[in-house]
Amino acid sequence: MFRNPRSLLFVFVFASLAALLLFSGDPPDGGRTDANREFLAACEASPFAARNTGSTEAAVRVCSCILSWHRKEGEATGRPLPAALYGGEGEAGAAAAAVDERARASCLSGRVTP
Repeated sequence: MFRNPRSLLFVFVFASLAALLLFSGDPPDGGRTDANREFLAACEASPFAARNTGSTEAAVRVCSCILSWHRKEGEATGRPLPAALYGGEGEAGAAAAAVDERARASCLSGRVTP
């Protein structure tokens, strides 16, 4: 079967295409990427970010830091991201507000690790 180089090339191309089709997709994240984007957009557009940061880059840095706090705390307790704290639509729970206050204080002071 493999005496002809053309047949070996055909098998290689077929196996490569099969591997691309099989392994090319991203694993599902359960909507985590969309939730992260929604939270960051709400935080960066919030009066909190405008009041406490001097530039867009600083707002992105602080909001990313706050997001990491909420992700760490949320994974431990199963709580969703509290985008309502920044968007003004709806209420967030008391536990989420407490985590958010700690995250804001830490991220604004320059201590980035949760």
